[in-house]
Amino acid sequence: MTEKTPLVSILVNNYNYGSFLSQSIDSALHQTYNNIEVIVVDDGSQDNSHDIIHSYGNKIIPVLKANGGQASALNAGFSSSRGNIICLLDADDIYLPNKVAEVVNAFRKDPNTDWFFHRATPYQSSQLLTDSLTSIFKDVAIKNPKENPRKIDFRSAVRNAKSPSFAPSTSNICLSRALAEKIFPMPEVPGKSGVAISDLYIKLLAVGLGVGYQTERKLCLFRLHNNIYSDTEAVNKRKIGAEISIATGYWIRAKGADFEHLSNKLLAKGISLRKKCRLSDKNFNNLIEIYLSHTNILGKIKLNLMIFYYLTHL
Repeated sequence: MTEKTPLVSILVNNYNYGSFLSQSIDSALHQTYNNIEVIVVDDGSQDNSHDIIHSYGNKIIPVLKANGGQASALNAGFSSSRGNIICLLDADDIYLPNKVAEVVNAFRKDPNTDWFFHRATPYQSSQLLTDSLTSIFKDVAIKNPKENPRKIDFRSAVRNAKSPSFAPSTSNICLSRALAEKIFPMPEVPGKSGVAISDLYIKLLAVGLGVGYQTERKLCLFRLHNNIYSDTEAVNKRKIGAEISIATGYWIRAKGADFEHLSNKLLAKGISLRKKCRLSDKNFNNLIEIYLSHTNILGKIKLNLMIFYYLTHL
C-alpha cells in the first residue's frame, strides 16, 4: 500500500444494539484520521436501531438488511466498501480517537502489510454510558504501552494446525483490501447462535494467508454487558462453540491444503462439543457428512483420535 492517505472503511455491524449504537458510530466518525467511510450494517434489528442510523444522514453509509447473522452483515458491509484498509467494529464497542491513525501508520511503514491486530480495554457498559468518554480515552492513552507493533508471519504455524493466541476479537481486526478480498464473502451459516461463521474464520484466514503486525496497545473499548456469550448457561456456550468450530473447520478447508490440519482440529473439537451437549442440527450434520466424504481413511482415523482427546479434555 503506497497511498499517503489511504481510504479506510469502518464496517459497523449491528443487531439490536440500539442502546450502544450511537457511541459506536460516533467513535468511528470522530477519528483523528479523516479519510474514512463509515458503513453501518443493520442485520434486521427489532429495536430503535433504524431510527438511530437514519439520524446520521449522509455522514454514514447505511446498509439495512433482513436478519442473516454476523457473517451476512459483514459481507454486506464489505460489498459496500471502497477502502484500501478495512476495519471492523461491533456495534457495542468503541474506537479510541487515534485508532485509525495508528493503523494507517503501520500500513504506511510496510506497504506489504496484510493485517493489523491490536488490543482492547474492557469496560462495564454502565460506566461507558455514564462516565465521560473523553476522560476514559485519556486514561487508556496514559496506560497504553509505548511500543512498536511486531511483525508476524504465522502462515507455517497454521499449516501445522496452530491457532494464533495473539489474534483478537472483531473490533480489533484490520485488513488490507487485497487480503479482505480473499476472505469475503464469508459463508453465511448463522446456525442457532447467529455467529457460526464469526471472527474466528476471519482471523484464521488472515494469519494463514498473509503477514501482518500485532500490538499490545489498546485502541478500542470492549463493552462488558449481557449478550449471547455472557448471558447463557454453560451448555449453550458449548453449543455455540460447537457450531463455530464445525462451520469454521468445514469452510476454511475450502481455502486450500495449507488449512487441512487446522480444519481437522476444529472439526474434531466441534464434534466432541456436540456429543457433550447432545446437539443435533440437520445443517451441521450435513456439513460433517460432506467433510468426512472428502477425507481418506487415514484422515478419518486421525480425526477420531482427536475427537476422543477433546471428549476427555474439554
